[in-house]
Amino acid sequence: MDVNAPIALIGASYRTPDAAVDDFTSVWAARRDGDFHHTAVAVLTRDPDGRLHVERHNSTAKHLEWGGALLGAALVVLAPAAGVEILATVGLSGAGAMVGHFRHHADPRDLAAIAGVLDSGSSALVVVIVNRDGRWATPLLSRADGRASVDMPWGDLEEELSVDFAHPTFGRTLVAV
Repeated sequence: MDVNAPIALIGASYRTPDAAVDDFTSVWAARRDGDFHHTAVAVLTRDPDGRLHVERHNSTAKHLEWGGALLGAALVVLAPAAGVEILATVGLSGAGAMVGHFRHHADPRDLAAIAGVLDSGSSALVVVIVNRDGRWATPLLSRADGRASVDMPWGDLEEELSVDFAHPTFGRTLVAV
């Protein structure tokens, strides 16, 4: 992967789950447009206690060893409980490297802005796109009440993933549900 390739983390809030699902469908359909490598997207809904839960998700990277971490790590950074929930389903492989990468390469104020947007609605959408910036995907979120994004470089993520995979107790550990 080109070290200068962008990674975009995008969050949007919605009044209804149906609006979030509509934008999920738009983003998922657009993944074939252009030259980006991977797209991961999740619809989150708020339970009666105010916690966000993953209702629906998909990823073009799911066949890769670190594929679940693309979305799971983004959720851990932006909506921790939902992130843990998804990682428990898809596995931990690569999650430590990606969480660290997102935290070190994204502006913390931008991450906080996205988390704030996710907290403001009854439903939310989280999108992670590799090799496109947030300006490309944000217009696809036409039903959103609020949206925010942050772009960062791919940088040394492959090296970080290699270190994570080499760790004897974490890199290849999968969580059983």
